[in-house]
Amino acid sequence: MANEKLPVSNAENSIVTRAVIIASFILTGIFIALLFFQDNLTGIFGRFADETTIGLMLFGLWIVVTSTVRSVNNLAKGVSAWKLITVGLLVGLVSAVLTTAFLLLFPTVAKSQNMAEVTGATGAMILVIAALALVIALISIVNLRVKSRALGNFLELLIIGALIAIAIWRATK
Repeated sequence: MANEKLPVSNAENSIVTRAVIIASFILTGIFIALLFFQDNLTGIFGRFADETTIGLMLFGLWIVVTSTVRSVNNLAKGVSAWKLITVGLLVGLVSAVLTTAFLLLFPTVAKSQNMAEVTGATGAMILVIAALALVIALISIVNLRVKSRALGNFLELLIIGALIAIAIWRATK
């Protein structure tokens, strides 16, 4: 019985679940490590330490989400695009929730004297990270699935342009 192969959907779901869990813990570790060493970055980058930390967090988000989407695509042959989108979204969402939970349990890592600020910003942080993970997943899927380089570049620009248009619309509203 142990040697029986799982049906394709069960094997695919197992790969997706494991990938999301592993990638979420890795990304959470990256986020927490960057927040923990933020004071050390102040010595290197001066007053730009906060911006550097955010930039490194976004770089980590991009690397982890892209590699997770690519790994699931390679391990689960023929996986649907919506599952890959869900994988990217879940990695960002779960990582943001785990990071927030860690900061609420261990507030000294947050480097903020006022926990109300940190707690108030968590909902927005979770939504922003999840939205960025979704966009990163979409761009990764375009790179994986679109064979034409010109069409792929056009779709990437369309996704990024839509993101910029939404940001401008929200900022002026």
